[in-house]
Amino acid sequence: MEGNKIINTVTNLFKGADDRDWALIESTLAPVVMIDYSSMSGLGPIELSPAQVVDNWASFLPGFDKTNHQLSAFRVQLNGKAADVFYSTVTDHFLDDQVWTVTATYHTKLAKHDDTWLITYHKINFESHSGNVNLPKQAHQVIADRKAAL
Repeated sequence: MEGNKIINTVTNLFKGADDRDWALIESTLAPVVMIDYSSMSGLGPIELSPAQVVDNWASFLPGFDKTNHQLSAFRVQLNGKAADVFYSTVTDHFLDDQVWTVTATYHTKLAKHDDTWLITYHKINFESHSGNVNLPKQAHQVIADRKAAL
């Protein structure tokens, strides 16, 4: 039962990203979250508040027409009020008639606060990408163009 709750929290994080449901994303995160996208960005891990995570994602994801995260192969390691979750993802990012697909695994840590599991650590382990690998740059430009038009 706890394993299902943990997987549901992780799934809601990505559902929130795909739906641009920033409140749903925030509801999955602990007050401080260690985010590690170094395998994709080359930048080291960073501690962020839920609002900062949302601000970062909201400044990038809406540059795509849509995203679709497909999660699979969950392995949950439960240790009292702490959990480690390992899983695979294939994520499609769509812009106009183009797609950029990222294949990765994740390691996400959660802690139980009262009766709710919250994410405390979120690390992507980039494996490969295909399609238009310049789409992230184009998505950033879409966001910049929208801001300039205001």
